Amino acid sequence: MGRKAAPKCVYCARNYITEEEAQVKHPECYVTTNRLCYYKRYRLRNKSRVNAKRRASAARAKGIETPESVLPEAYRAELEIYGKENQFVHAIALKIYQGNKLTHQMSPQHTQGLRQPELEAYISKLLDYLETEYAIDCFGLIYWLNPEECSECREN
Repeated sequence: MGRKAAPKCVYCARNYITEEEAQVKHPECYVTTNRLCYYKRYRLRNKSRVNAKRRASAARAKGIETPESVLPEAYRAELEIYGKENQFVHAIALKIYQGNKLTHQMSPQHTQGLRQPELEAYISKLLDYLETEYAIDCFGLIYWLNPEECSECREN
């Protein structure tokens, strides 16, 4: 015997209930000409985004300027690892940003065949170089990407 699927719950404009109940109790939410409930459901699902937008708008209306980042010209590095997390590493790429502007980009360097200690040594050499040249002592973000997205392999 098959299991019954759990009822699909949605945000109604008034509370969190199943979609069928919402259509029965509040049919005005599902009329195509009534957008009010649609917007209410959106605001319930995206509270933080809507509130941040509302606060920024209110601050602009009052003439309050939003502060700029403390270190707009600081360097940061992002490491892109092509492979499967905790399984294998196909290639490693590096991006260096100054503020929000991409200043340097290292094309993916293939690391297939390297063992874990060799790979860790390679990454620590990258960090040593970043520290001497840009005063970066750690990676800001580390992305795991699909090996099929490796730009060096696509060109060949």
